[in-house]
Amino acid sequence: MFHALILSVSSLKNATSLKQNMKKTITYTKLCTMMFLQFMLFAVFFQQLAAYLENIKVSAFMTATIMATLAWGSLLSPIVGMVADRLMSGEKVLALLNVTVAVFLFLAGWTDNHVAIFVCLFVAMCAYMPTWSITSAIAMAHANPDNFPFIRVFGTIGWVCAAVFAIGGKFYFDISIDGTNIPLYCGAGVSAVAAVFALALPSTPPPAKGKPMSIIDALGLRAFGMLKDRNLAIFMCCTCLRTFLFAMYYLYFSQFLKNGLKIDAITATISVGQVVEIACLLILPFFVKYLGLKYTMFIGLLALAVRYLFCMFSLEVPGLYWGAIAMQGLIFGCFIVGAQIYMRRKAPKDMISQAQGLFFCLTEGFGLLIGAYAMKALISYFVVDGVVDWKTAFTVVTAASVALAIGFLVFFKDKLAEKGAE
Repeated sequence: MFHALILSVSSLKNATSLKQNMKKTITYTKLCTMMFLQFMLFAVFFQQLAAYLENIKVSAFMTATIMATLAWGSLLSPIVGMVADRLMSGEKVLALLNVTVAVFLFLAGWTDNHVAIFVCLFVAMCAYMPTWSITSAIAMAHANPDNFPFIRVFGTIGWVCAAVFAIGGKFYFDISIDGTNIPLYCGAGVSAVAAVFALALPSTPPPAKGKPMSIIDALGLRAFGMLKDRNLAIFMCCTCLRTFLFAMYYLYFSQFLKNGLKIDAITATISVGQVVEIACLLILPFFVKYLGLKYTMFIGLLALAVRYLFCMFSLEVPGLYWGAIAMQGLIFGCFIVGAQIYMRRKAPKDMISQAQGLFFCLTEGFGLLIGAYAMKALISYFVVDGVVDWKTAFTVVTAASVALAIGFLVFFKDKLAEKGAE
């Protein structure tokens, strides 16, 4: 009888354990799907946007202004993070943002007026860019932050799958949708699906709901107080400079492929970098464990310099641009995702969303905003007889990227970033 009692207790424990594992599996599946949709909707339209703007004869200044809408949207991330931290559940905030994105991407595809396109994309990006910090905060609220790369990798898979739209258009309808307004409609459709799915995500209540709130809190500025930490301030400075330089690839690589290398399949070509990124994200936890976050992020900065080195010689050596694209895995996985893990370690528990918002505000916001105009000016400066001297332009950003990587290694000395995974 005693033996039977033990077996009954053991069976109950196993059943409870199985139920917990099932619940955890469902939660992780939802988080992975969230990432998949959120980054797919962006990659569908943004990778070829510069080429589309060129095709409809948008001026160089207006092109830079439209591409910079992504940066303006990032500046709102701390405010939206405040809403998720204090006022409304994260999944509801995400749903509302995605509905807004869907509407204005549709309108951007519908109009051919250059100013109207700017206005529509400005509103769409103001709604979309905060979703990067919101999705990160939701994922980290329901999973171990050091396991975040395994969830974030599905965002990259979604990015790769965005190429399906371009390949499908060519295969089934014999049309190339790159350089047209069709990707904007595709992005609107995926965004609508993401908005509906957000409501099925695990409940993520605001951790600071009900606490006293000042004007600083209402504007989402509380997270900026974290910059009093010297190492965090140095880290943010380096990330801003990194995004400033990354803008050359992020915003204008499609122009380089189209005009410099005469490549038409832009979305499919760039998506190869995300395929490599998937592999890098899967092994990222091992980098963090054995190298620590600091040296993992240093590898990402070094990869940025190597990318531009490949770009320098890609006009002379056929196929070398594939090396530049392949560096995306190390650049994004090691630095950006590593940086998000670092921000999660530094953030107080009631400021998780705001801390992620601060990161994207200063990097994808200020860094990318300045980079959008500066890199466009750099490209325009090296135009000779109507043709861009891409080699010289890439030489400048290569040298700057090397200097940044060395500066990060020398001046960033946070012990919290030097330890491995928790």
